[in-house]
Amino acid sequence: MHEQPTSEMLVVGNELLNGTTLDTNSHWMSQELTKMGVKVNRKTTIRDELTVISKTFNECISRKPTWLFSIGGLGPTYDDMTIEGLANSAGKRLYLDRAAVQMLKESYERRRKMFNRPVRRMPKSSLKMATIPKGSTPLQNSVGSAAGVLLKVKGTTVVCFPGVPSEMKAIFTEQVVPLIKEESTQFVHAEEWLELLGTSESRLAPIVARISKKYSGLLYIKSHPMGFEKGKSLIHVQIILTVRKEDEEESLHFLEEATQILVRAAKKLGADVKRAKSVR
Repeated sequence: MHEQPTSEMLVVGNELLNGTTLDTNSHWMSQELTKMGVKVNRKTTIRDELTVISKTFNECISRKPTWLFSIGGLGPTYDDMTIEGLANSAGKRLYLDRAAVQMLKESYERRRKMFNRPVRRMPKSSLKMATIPKGSTPLQNSVGSAAGVLLKVKGTTVVCFPGVPSEMKAIFTEQVVPLIKEESTQFVHAEEWLELLGTSESRLAPIVARISKKYSGLLYIKSHPMGFEKGKSLIHVQIILTVRKEDEEESLHFLEEATQILVRAAKKLGADVKRAKSVR
């Protein structure tokens, strides 16, 4: 029996910790991983400091997730230290990778044509983005310059992404999703959402606990208070199912069954109930 693949995220950047930039990258990636049946166990956000990056890579890898995704710190500037931190953690030397250099040249040529710029020599500082740990694989960035980097360390597949959202999404979608589907046991993810108007989360809590216990290990139920609407308390309830593909048909029956039990119980509390959406 195969276990559900797990993942962690390591998000790197001073700007994320001092409030300059909002981290939308890990939010988006969490949604995509969850849809593919990969369980997200932890997110860690750290500063652009080499010792901290190296140490945190070690800590993440020690927990043995199937996948570890780092985001940010792959650029050409002095404070882009993610790849060096990974190399330190894995005990690998850095070297200038020919394939990564070629990807870099292609990205410069692509942008030159796009903006109709004259031919210019690529800055030497850009080669930092093609300097990767020995034994790793560069991943094509079809949108920007910095290639992604993939390295297997102690049974964990580590993938490093640039922090620019469009570049991260392109590498993830084009390069990493096929690997996840190929290498990971296929799990399916499904959700049901309910909108309950006219009851409180406190009154709903015992019902959620009872249903969660009945379907323990199969379903996860989470209530989300949304404030008030028309003078009444509004709650969104999320019922989540993640199972192996071969168990999908039987398990979807339990998802529907639990949803119906919750609907009936909420109506008994006097709530107006609406099935908001189904996610498959």
